Amino acid sequence: MLVERHAAEMYRLAAAIVGQVDARDVTQETFVAAWQQLPRLRDADAFAPWLRRICINRSRNWLRASTRRGRPASLDMNDGLSERIPDPRRDFRGAVEARLVLEPAFELLSADQRAVLALHYSMGFSISESADALGIRIGTAKSRLNAGLNVLRGSVVSSEREAQTEATS
Repeated sequence: MLVERHAAEMYRLAAAIVGQVDARDVTQETFVAAWQQLPRLRDADAFAPWLRRICINRSRNWLRASTRRGRPASLDMNDGLSERIPDPRRDFRGAVEARLVLEPAFELLSADQRAVLALHYSMGFSISESADALGIRIGTAKSRLNAGLNVLRGSVVSSEREAQTEATS
């Protein structure tokens, strides 16, 4: 029952941090770890934040391991549904272009920056809620969010410059 209730949220969180390709594995690891650590949970009402913390930690560990394996993460968090079932009302050109620019930039982020960005933008958490979920101070969460956004902005600007240079050549 708990897995059914929280699986989608844990998958979205994992996908936002490690990418769609590895999100299922991280989600599964999250629930296995939660099952093993369940006797340590003191407050049953704190299950959801506790599970999120496990997912974030598993995602960080996965990123560290994947960096050693050389496997890139992906920004695609919709499990490929938009590619299999196109919505004729939506123009995908902008999304495809944005993904081509953002995905390489996302690779430049640290695991901590990805976690804050995922919680804040993908999960809709406030900065305070993101800090709580990560077990860090609000100032630290703001700093990581700002640093991550600066990395993304810098990468997007350099991609735009490269595109303009190629267009004028």
